[in-house]
Amino acid sequence: MRTQDPFDRTLALLHEATLDDTRWLDAACQLNETCRTRGSALVLVDGCSPADMECCFIRFALNGQRREDWERKYLEDYFPWDPRVARVLQMPYGELVHTPDLYTEREKRNSPAYEALLDTEAQKGLHVRQAGPSGSHVAWILADSLEEGWTSAQFRLIHHLQPHVGRYVSMRQQLAEARALGTSLAGLLDSTRLGVIQLDERGRIVTANDRALGFLEEGAGLGDEGGCLRAWLPMENSELSRLLANALPSLGVQSHAGSMLITRSLAPTPLLLHINPVGEPQAECLGRRVAALVLVVDPARRSRIDPKLVAAALGLTPMESEVAVELAAGRTIRDIARSKGRSEGTLRARVKRIFRKQGISRQVDLVLRVMTVEDISDSRD
Repeated sequence: MRTQDPFDRTLALLHEATLDDTRWLDAACQLNETCRTRGSALVLVDGCSPADMECCFIRFALNGQRREDWERKYLEDYFPWDPRVARVLQMPYGELVHTPDLYTEREKRNSPAYEALLDTEAQKGLHVRQAGPSGSHVAWILADSLEEGWTSAQFRLIHHLQPHVGRYVSMRQQLAEARALGTSLAGLLDSTRLGVIQLDERGRIVTANDRALGFLEEGAGLGDEGGCLRAWLPMENSELSRLLANALPSLGVQSHAGSMLITRSLAPTPLLLHINPVGEPQAECLGRRVAALVLVVDPARRSRIDPKLVAAALGLTPMESEVAVELAAGRTIRDIARSKGRSEGTLRARVKRIFRKQGISRQVDLVLRVMTVEDISDSRD
């Protein structure tokens, strides 16, 4: 690792941090050092407008330390009222935008969120947006430059790194939704919500879990040909081959993670594939060692928990439990209101009553409680 240049070392640490959260700070510090910035934040936001935005993931590292205190403070005190957030969601994918350009002159004088950026050394930073999983948005926010302003060399590095940073956040979110964070390579095979395929250094399938085998056997987009992954459409198979070659390169070449969609003839929505190197080949299985991990996600298939179980477990009314389950499934208050023929104001008032009953103040806490009920019901099944 010491012989790697900063770019390659950053990628290697991002790959490690995808499956091992204890490596995230090392990856973040290397990322900041490579980009010559004082710090950076990674944020995943679901929703398209201030009315339905929800922050699903946030990490902030400044001057070599993870700042969980600022993560909490931002979510609780600034996120709902920060005018920058809605503007970031409208930015073109991949375009670098200076932080001051995301605030009006009046907001620079009056916005508490902009004032707080001074404490985090980020008033002269940069923002870049990428597409996240299931219609979400990934924002990579860089704090102030360590140089005298931002240089063209820094811009080039950030442009090259941004797809890898976005894939790291997307992979972490998919693992979180599958309740597989912190799980070992072997443990991932037990996931029932996520297709998991392990590949050796030659790209041949070492093993796969039942969910992945189901995708391979249905023969509707992705298959197993002679022990190797294959996409049935020629253009998609070429892209799959390219991503596998990047994840499993020849000796001495830095590996790269990648993502793609796989069209299915038997379903209206495509499969999402994340291909991630695992660092040093490990987890020997039948004499073969795992060198890359393929996660197969069906974005359309979301588990549906019985609202009656949620009502009984959390002490909610039938209507409250219906709303809680819909929120946990990723639907917005606007969508729920439309489907039930109610106003958004009525639904928001109902959500506030649920919060009071549960002694919580954030939607993410409610979702976690519903998921806990789901996990208990799954284990009983």
